Formats: sequence, structure tokens, C-alpha cells
Amino acid sequence: MLTISRQLAKQIRSVFRRALQISASQTNQVVWLAGDDSGLRLRTQNWRATAEYHLPGSPGTATSEFIPVTMEALAACEGTKSDEPVSVERLTDETVLLRWDDRSIPQTFQFDAKKLRHDPRPVLPEAWASNPPRLLTALSDTMKIAPPDATRFAINCVQLRPDGGRLAATDTHQLLIESGFAFPGNSDVLIPRTTLFGSRELPGDQSIDVGFTANHGVFRVGSWTFWLTLEKQGRYPGVENIIPAADSAKTRLHLSVEDLSYLLEVVPRLPTEADQEGRVTLDLNGRVVLLAKGDGPAPVTQVVLRNSHRSGDEVRLNTDRRFLVHAAQLGFREIELRDPESPIVCRDERRVYLWSGLVDGPALEAGPDTVQFESPLATTTSPRPARAVPPPRRARTTPERNSTPMPRNRIAETLAASAPPPANGSASPPPNHNGDHDHRGSFNAILQQAETAKTSLHDAFSQINLLIGLLKRHRRQSKLMQTTLASLKQLQTLDV
Repeated sequence: MLTISRQLAKQIRSVFRRALQISASQTNQVVWLAGDDSGLRLRTQNWRATAEYHLPGSPGTATSEFIPVTMEALAACEGTKSDEPVSVERLTDETVLLRWDDRSIPQTFQFDAKKLRHDPRPVLPEAWASNPPRLLTALSDTMKIAPPDATRFAINCVQLRPDGGRLAATDTHQLLIESGFAFPGNSDVLIPRTTLFGSRELPGDQSIDVGFTANHGVFRVGSWTFWLTLEKQGRYPGVENIIPAADSAKTRLHLSVEDLSYLLEVVPRLPTEADQEGRVTLDLNGRVVLLAKGDGPAPVTQVVLRNSHRSGDEVRLNTDRRFLVHAAQLGFREIELRDPESPIVCRDERRVYLWSGLVDGPALEAGPDTVQFESPLATTTSPRPARAVPPPRRARTTPERNSTPMPRNRIAETLAASAPPPANGSASPPPNHNGDHDHRGSFNAILQQAETAKTSLHDAFSQINLLIGLLKRHRRQSKLMQTTLASLKQLQTLDV
């Protein structure tokens, strides 16, 4: 018999689900428990990852036998108190029983384990590199940038480069690079996108050991160890090629701490136009002003950041509000601007974050009916509450199709123009036999084709639903006709 706490069962289920990228409905995923002289180890794995938790000390009755539990069993016994024990016992070769108390009421959960097969533990790296706790935040931040799906390049991964200890992630519209870490080896590796490193159960104040094996990137923090399967066939774009030199900035926006908080509160709630990619206009002409507009005849909304200032040339340009908010969430207080067609850049001593501006469409301007809001002055002796901001725009239940052409994306163009050799020496992707790499293979073209296919599928889906409705109506009418005819026949029999 082995013993864990109800709180540990809850933590294990949460972190293991993130590591293996499985949903809550996948309740048959197996977690193996094994007790030995060093304590208790809990481990689970699939083709994406292996996750292990080590609980030091005596697990109860030491045994070399592996006892399986399922995610469903962990969900049944989990709780929030660390002192509430759960005993796990293999009654027979085919049956496992869990026992615990819920508010002093005994509870049990029993399941069939005869078909559960134990997989061997992956090997550990031969060399480890120790990193400060901030690597956990850096991994979480870069994973948020990587998109769920790849295009020509493996942008659904985060690139780890031993040279300089650098992390890089891009979705071809934005790029985040953070350096100053230590990774063993001398070749770049690609770690597929995961939400694992954002788990609040992981300790944020402990060092992180990183190592690599032939097939895994291995991360060890506190009692947790994770083997993440490497992407070995994909290629990653040359992201450094799109970073402008810091001294080439013509304008710099300096955000105060107070305005940074105000921006995070206000910008997501500004009105937006359905066909303008979340456009806001950044107007740095004397004051620091953000302009936004809703659909139709809605007036322009103007937000003045009164504690921030501009240095350098005056500028007015459009940007996607999501990237501006993301820069604020990352804590950047200085934004470099060049011209509407150049990337917008934030940087500090370790990080670089940049995104592509919106070059299609005119910049917004204030008018006589403009609605204006101002950030509270930071110098007031008795801080006044922030002025009211517009309510958040209600999401459409059925989004309209965007028939406007995609805005030009210079980041994607630059990334597509320069691709390094395949990661880990893997073979290059198959050639394009159509001979049109520059157009059909570009990100925007692929996205437009995907949108076209999506629209076609949506139309086909609507037509199928219409046909199904007509067929159901026909079936009801046919049944009604048959019932009517049967009734008439009975009436004729009665008349006779």
C-alpha cells in the first residue's frame, strides 16, 4: 500500500494534464506510483511528454511494485488539505482500490487495472545546466507567443539556443527573445508549445536544471521532472534578422508605471472595428494619445496618457492593440518607433519584444465628437479615481467574415526570406514542386488559402444543415401522410 495526500492528488492531476497536453475528459490516462527507500515517485507519459513527481521520505510500505491509478481516480479523491491521506492498494493483479475520508466520511474508488501497461522511465541527460528561477517565467512567456500550429517553419515551438542561453518564439506577427540562461550542448533545439510552465503548482523560487537527450528536453524544478519530446524535423526562421538596431529608433515612447497600469485596464475595453484587426492609432504629437473607433458611425475614442512622454520625432501610426497590451504585460516601459512599416520594438538588458504595425488603412484622428479619457496624474496629493472607461465590446455570437485583404506583415516577409538549416541536422522539408515558394509558401498567402478553405467549409456545413433540415421535414410529412392514409382506411372499414 502507498499513501499520498488529497492535495498532492489535485496538484499531480493539474500539472500532468498540462505536461501531456490532455483534456479533462481523458480520464483513462495512467499515473504510476512506486515507493522505494528514497520516497514515492509518481509518473505518467505519452508521446508528447513524460512527467514525474518525487515525494521524499517514507511512502508507507516500501515496495518495488508499480501501482497504477487513473486520472479519474485522482479526480475522485483530490482535495485541498495536505494532511488528508489517500491510501492506494493493489488488491489483486486486476484491481486497485483507493481509500480516503471526506469530512470524516469514508470514501473508496476501485477500478480495473488488468489492461494497464507500465512504460519504462526515459533516460536522464548526461549533462545538466542550472538556471535561475526566472527561466520558468521566460519559458511561460515565450510559449504564449508560439501559435498552436506550424506553417513552413516550426513556429509552434520555442527555440533554445545554447549560444548565449537564448529563448526565441514568434508567430510571424510578433517576436520575443530572452537571453542570459545556460543550456548544455552546442546545437539549437525546438521545444513544442506547452502551457506547462505557467502552472502555479511549480515552485517559482527554485533553480531550474535543463538537459537534453537524443529525443527530449528535460527540465527539473524542485520535486518535478519533465521530459518534453523535441521537434527534430522542423526548421526555425532566422529571427535575429528582423531586429532593428537600437540606435536606429527615431522616436521613443516612455511609459510611466501609473500609465502602464492604466493602459492594461483601458485598452482591452476600447471599441474596435470588426475589419481592422483590433486597430488603435498611437499619436505622439505633443501628447501621448491612443485613438480607437467602433463600427459604423461610432465616434473616435481618445485616451491620453498624461504621465508618459515622447522623445525624438513626432509620429502617428496604427498598431494591433493585442501586441501593445502584451508589451505592457511583459513590463516594458519604453517603446521604439521608426516608421509605420518598421517593426515596433521593446527591449531591456535581456529581452527583445517586437511586433508588426498595421500599414493598411489611415490613422485615426480626433474630431469634434471625440470621446476623451485621461489617465490620473501621478503627482496629485490625493489620487483621484480613474475616469470612467467604455464597457468591453460584447463578442459576436456569429463572427462576420473578414473580406478585406490581410495587412502587410513585414515580419513574416523577412522570416520567410531567411531560413537556417534544419534543427538538429534533420532533413529539409520536401521541396515545393509548384515552383512558387515566394507567394504560395508565404505566411499571408497560406493564411488566405486557409481562410478561403474555412469559408468554403462553413458554406458547405450550412448547406448540409439545410439539407438535413429538409430531409427531416420530408420524413415528418411522409409519416404524417402514412398516418392519415391509415386512418382513412379504418374509416372506410367502419362505413362498410
